[in-house]
Amino acid sequence: MYSDPELLIEETNDRGTMYAIVEQDNRTAYFYLYPSEIMGNRFKPRPCWLRNLLPAPEKKDIAAMKDGVAPMLEVRYCNHPEGKEKLEKERISFIWNAEGDGAAMLYDGEILGIIPGWGLYSDEPAAYAADCTDGGEDSITFPLGTPETNGQYRKFLDAAGFWDSWDDAENPQWPAIQEKFLQTYEAHFGTETAYYAIDGDKWPPMAIGKYEKDNIVYLATMGMSIRPMPWVEFLYNDNAAAYRRAELAIALDKQYFNEEQIMQIGQQLAGLADRPWKIVTWLGEGHTVSSSVLPAPYESLILSSALYNGPQLDMPEMYGDKVNLYWAVPVTFEEREYAQSIPNGGYQLLEEMINAGLNHIVTLRDALK
Repeated sequence: MYSDPELLIEETNDRGTMYAIVEQDNRTAYFYLYPSEIMGNRFKPRPCWLRNLLPAPEKKDIAAMKDGVAPMLEVRYCNHPEGKEKLEKERISFIWNAEGDGAAMLYDGEILGIIPGWGLYSDEPAAYAADCTDGGEDSITFPLGTPETNGQYRKFLDAAGFWDSWDDAENPQWPAIQEKFLQTYEAHFGTETAYYAIDGDKWPPMAIGKYEKDNIVYLATMGMSIRPMPWVEFLYNDNAAAYRRAELAIALDKQYFNEEQIMQIGQQLAGLADRPWKIVTWLGEGHTVSSSVLPAPYESLILSSALYNGPQLDMPEMYGDKVNLYWAVPVTFEEREYAQSIPNGGYQLLEEMINAGLNHIVTLRDALK
């Protein structure tokens, strides 16, 4: 009754954390997003029905699900009750969102199915299909609609334009972005003393600028904010634009840190700049990250814009979104343990640090806790 599914196409996102796959058997065709092997313990595969290849069943295809087979969609929810022709792999392509956690499947250049990024973090992931006419009470497949009625449809059309703009060799995007950040940082942190590319020849272009002013060495990233971070759309919904883009900085007092230490800390900052997409996470106010390069008594970094205590610093916008500059400030093991032991502990720790007179400039100090 059921034929083995045929794999038509497989493609990974740019960090290899997700796989887009299209399969079909003798009854139906599906689009899936699978987490990579190292992500499999954190995330589940997400399906998107595309079409029935045989006449649609009157009721939910419970028998197929019991047999571990991809179910057909009920007749009242699909626009082709008698079934459609099989998909041809040569006509299939994908658009990934900039976060790398969602994708659209295209057929002859037209979107047939969408698996949104936010579904990766939801217990009830949704998908949108062009051939679906309605979503049932317990369905996870919904009509694709139009760019005007479905925000995800518009998002992936915008994503296609975004990727095209970065593929346009005659109009490179990076020089103008780079110059905005260089001007902003030099205006606040003094003359640039060094510039380090940190992207490893991968997209997007990213770098760290090194600056010095009043015996303070500043290290600040640029380019990280080109792409929005995973998770944020799911967590903040309509307010995601205020939190999904970030750059990182650290200010080190040369009285306490030598050049070797400064370079080691800079290398960690470089690693953090790609962390959201490399391990599918996000960085925000009050987040802590362990570190093995900090001198005692420090053991971790806490990220904060609230700790900044200097002249007003207006970051360049990125694609119309606010860019948050998070200062990486070292904390002790005890402080990190405290922050992770209570709800919103990172915010609580930051409040206590501010009350103790601490700010974004890093010196050596005793633990608060």
